[in-house]
Amino acid sequence: MRKFLILFICLLSSIVQTIASERCSDEVFLRRAYLTVTGALPQVWECKNFLDSENPKKREALVNKLIKSELGLKYMQMHWGDILRIKSEFPSNLWPNGVQAYNRWVYEQLMNNVPYDKMVRNLLISEGSNFRAPAANFYRGFQKRTPENFYANINLLFLGNRNCTDNGYLCFSQIKFKSTKEWKEEIIYLNYHKDLPWHIIELEDGTRIKLTPDSDWREPYVDWLVKNRRFAEVMVNRMWFWVFGKGLVHEPDDWRADNKPSNPELLKELTDYFIAKKFDMRALLKKILLSKEFNSKAAPEGTYQPQRLPAEVIVDNIATATGKWATYMSRVPEPFTFYPPKTRATHLGDATVSSSELELFGKVSRDVSLESQRNNALTSKQLLYLMNSSELERSIRKSPVLKNLLKKYSDLSQLADAITMRVLARRATANEISMYNEYMRENKLSLNEFAYDLMWILINSNEFLYNH
Repeated sequence: MRKFLILFICLLSSIVQTIASERCSDEVFLRRAYLTVTGALPQVWECKNFLDSENPKKREALVNKLIKSELGLKYMQMHWGDILRIKSEFPSNLWPNGVQAYNRWVYEQLMNNVPYDKMVRNLLISEGSNFRAPAANFYRGFQKRTPENFYANINLLFLGNRNCTDNGYLCFSQIKFKSTKEWKEEIIYLNYHKDLPWHIIELEDGTRIKLTPDSDWREPYVDWLVKNRRFAEVMVNRMWFWVFGKGLVHEPDDWRADNKPSNPELLKELTDYFIAKKFDMRALLKKILLSKEFNSKAAPEGTYQPQRLPAEVIVDNIATATGKWATYMSRVPEPFTFYPPKTRATHLGDATVSSSELELFGKVSRDVSLESQRNNALTSKQLLYLMNSSELERSIRKSPVLKNLLKKYSDLSQLADAITMRVLARRATANEISMYNEYMRENKLSLNEFAYDLMWILINSNEFLYNH
């Protein structure tokens, strides 16, 4: 019977999508926006407030709220942490103190809405203690601390260039490291007395940079970088990728002459907008979220392509649905890190900290700066876990959420509506309620047994696993 009910719900969801208008419903937009911007489901009261609102601009108001919210900032911090490889242990070896400082720096840049060009400048011109000047951790997180390796990573991150062949790496050849007496503290500093074989550096596009004695050679390169149109294009494309799961140039960090954008006109329009807005990342994100592409119903009837949720989001959403949260700790010494109860996986900030569930669903290792390191494919092992895991079953059976809902509702339709709102961020449809009544009668279930079955089934549904 459970298999029958899952199939019925999947078919019902497809029917609802088919009869929807070209613009996605408010229920779909609410869930889609929350998952995209915050990596979390809206709370029940937020669902009701949004769905009951008659404000014609409520979608814009929601977007404005989400991109400035704590959850939104922390989720954007996770995206940046992935590509900056923020990790305590191998291969970055930043150690917990460095990870905490680096994450805080990223968070503050986002919280203060520092323009993208200034944020990158702050990152690349950094120096000082890895604990007290957190951006300097950028230069510490490499196995090979060579100018060539620094330069290759900078080209990959900010120009989408995987194969840079010019000698711009010399701009980063002054960087030095020295230890202090504090555990795992390092000072990143510049050797201003270093000799150069060349004083004129020619970059791939023909730009010539002059390096002068007694100056920071990184500065003229960064001046050139942030004025380069490709610099803006790559960030626009990366933001598009973070929203839709596929870049206009794909992979988003593989810009080549034979890897053209799928929609060059759209890329140009968004890049012009981003530059005109003085590299305001919030403004760019808002424009994308209010676009007709993001507001469209899901394919094949619309243009929006459903995406399987990231590992951290799936684990967090199961915890939100059941009320049973995982506990996290880092075993990296000096200091051991114990995370507070109900810490979200999206807020861990350290790729060294993980769990078997996160690994199962494809958590990023942060070993490289490539977006493709995250694997959001739905696998048979993941489906087997969702359908057969005794741990998941215990979480549902002992769910404080279900316990409270069963105390509050004695009517099946109200209970089913409350569970659906909690798990899928929408109300149960009349057809679903009718089906649930039939299922309960045929199987002679108590309301408690029905509640356990329904939560298990909804967690196993594509509607739960995908941002649609």
